[in-house]
Amino acid sequence: MKYKYRNLIIVLFLLLITINAIPSVLGKTRQSYLTRFVLNNEIEQKGFSNGIIPDKFVSLDATAYALEILEDYGINPHEIEALQNNLEMNISKIFDENEVIIYDLFYLMNSLSILQHEIDIDLENRIYQYLNDTEQIGGGFSYSNTSSSASLASTYYIIQLYSLINETIENLPVHKNWTLSCYNIDGGYGGNQSLSSTLLNTYFATLIFDDLWEINDLVNINKTLSYLKSFYINDSTDLNNFGGYIPDKNAQYATLSSSYFCVKAISLIDAVELNIGPTISWIVTLQNFVDGGFSENTEGYEQKKSSIIASYYAFETLKILNPSLSILAKDVWMVEFNYWILGIVLISIGVIIAVLVFVWRKRRL
Repeated sequence: MKYKYRNLIIVLFLLLITINAIPSVLGKTRQSYLTRFVLNNEIEQKGFSNGIIPDKFVSLDATAYALEILEDYGINPHEIEALQNNLEMNISKIFDENEVIIYDLFYLMNSLSILQHEIDIDLENRIYQYLNDTEQIGGGFSYSNTSSSASLASTYYIIQLYSLINETIENLPVHKNWTLSCYNIDGGYGGNQSLSSTLLNTYFATLIFDDLWEINDLVNINKTLSYLKSFYINDSTDLNNFGGYIPDKNAQYATLSSSYFCVKAISLIDAVELNIGPTISWIVTLQNFVDGGFSENTEGYEQKKSSIIASYYAFETLKILNPSLSILAKDVWMVEFNYWILGIVLISIGVIIAVLVFVWRKRRL
């Protein structure tokens, strides 16, 4: 009889170990959950959806962002050649139909660059001619070849496109002076000479100078640094925002996109001014427990939905703050919890209770 109870105790002990081992067995690294989320939003041969809505359709910016994340981890999308051909066909189509949107063209070209695909030389020449036609005499570039209004946003994307087709930009001094003319007294930059400063345009101006000239050539680099830092949430009691950066001075919530813009620009000016620890801690709290992607801040208990775009901003910001990405290499256990796990745990607990009741009744008899 003594040995029977001893065996029962051993069985109970093993069951307890099994229950406690379930999370360890199913736990994976943050990067595993992230890459799985990205791959789950692949639309084979065509690209990637942003992942935020049930009906999946290809998003050009999400495609470029997804490919960039996967490239960092040495993961290839499915049917690369078919995807390359499809992306190039999309570029030909927008030119044939005369519906060129400079931002779409950038994301298509960027995707092909990540996939190491060289487009047809005739198509490349069409792109080059189009870019030249957006140049403005007074400096800067417009969003289309039929517009005469330059903006920092379109200038930034045009500069990136010149780089993607390995072409140089003419009249650099004129473009430099025009970019500097977008500076405002608060240290930020507006979309053009007549507009107020915004975080996004200040980010564009900073990256333009880093690409073409020297970052110290900005009008007042210290004031620009202070402007960027002013978006930081330094209140440690504000658990929803502490460590992040808000998109504008009237915003209530820090976002992953605005945090990336600030962190990227500040890192180019003076990386010492970054609040590395709090920002990393804030970002990882936005990894979604359901699918492994990252989601933007939402009010209260509203369901957070992951997206490729939000995940990209989180990923790129972490790369700046934690170049080795060791934070994403850590194991986590809460993301993959599901009803199967819950069922196993409940059944195991039920078995333990049943065995205990059985033993107790036997002893009474």
